Amino acid sequence: MLSWALVFLATLSLSGQTEATKDASPEATAIAAMKTLMAKTKQGRDKPTPEDLKVRREAGSEMARLGEQFLKDYPKSEKAEDAHGFINIGLLEVSVAGDGAAADALEKRATTIVKDPAVAEQMKLHTFAVNYIAHWAIKSGKTNVNHGSPDFQRAYLDSFFEAADVLSDKDSIFQMLLLQAKSGREMTAEEKRGVANRVAEHAHASASIKAEAEKILSGTQAYAVGKPLDLSFTAVDGKKVDLKDFSGKVVLIDFWATWCGPCIGEVPNLKKAYDTHHAKGFEIIGISLDDKKEDLLQFTKKHEMPWPHYFDGKHWNNEISFRFGINSVPTTWLIDKKGNLRSTNVRGDLERSVERLLKE
Repeated sequence: MLSWALVFLATLSLSGQTEATKDASPEATAIAAMKTLMAKTKQGRDKPTPEDLKVRREAGSEMARLGEQFLKDYPKSEKAEDAHGFINIGLLEVSVAGDGAAADALEKRATTIVKDPAVAEQMKLHTFAVNYIAHWAIKSGKTNVNHGSPDFQRAYLDSFFEAADVLSDKDSIFQMLLLQAKSGREMTAEEKRGVANRVAEHAHASASIKAEAEKILSGTQAYAVGKPLDLSFTAVDGKKVDLKDFSGKVVLIDFWATWCGPCIGEVPNLKKAYDTHHAKGFEIIGISLDDKKEDLLQFTKKHEMPWPHYFDGKHWNNEISFRFGINSVPTTWLIDKKGNLRSTNVRGDLERSVERLLKE
């Protein structure tokens, strides 16, 4: 499953849909070359030798150079955000591997990007956070950035709080923090409350954000297994969808995105279950965390996915997924004939789970 933090740090969407890897265009080839280099920046993993660090510096430097060249060659490319991300990560890895000049370059880049009105807010946040992590790692004497370590998680969250003092799209930043306070798997209950409390007390948090933080602190839950689930929206095709209208049917709610490889891998299983059980009363509702509407429309048309999909273009801040605290995709929920939420994880057991509920 893809966690928001790891996806965000590794670059925003890593060239969009997984199917794009079949694209042999010059742009796709250039992106693929940067991906290959990014893998080399992890040589030696948690215990890099001096030779490993040398390979990392060379790979990261080349990745950043290719990213800069990509932006010069294809300034209007849809993959420009990915190139920006590769530049950031390349400079981060080179900095942590011992190159002070790269750390200075990353600092300069972050200062420039943050002030550039032409750069998307999400990329500004990415650049700011990567620069923060680089300086934190260097100050801490690290030669490797372990995304799964508790100290990295704390530093990463701190970078978002720092970014909220600088960037303009503050509510989106706080929503990402609150998403972790709702369901961050690497965090203890005390740590989650700590994040929510920091947001609630933050001078730049809006009234609506503070209200969401207070809900977390009070223990208010947006859903409960075994209880009715409230869900209604206007689908991407304009049709109204209300879970109450599905009474007497078994419904799968699929939180997913076209940029998520594991999500795409689940599509054949979803289609098989739908084709097999739809006539018996089985429905699917998709909640798309895509940020590009055209990606969603093209993918669902190509793969013949007739069920309704919610889309608002807000990525991890998708209003529905945020309300339910979804911080990794794919996530699949199963609703019984009475409208009660019966399971929040049916991957690998979809067929039997659907059959069981249809018989009830």
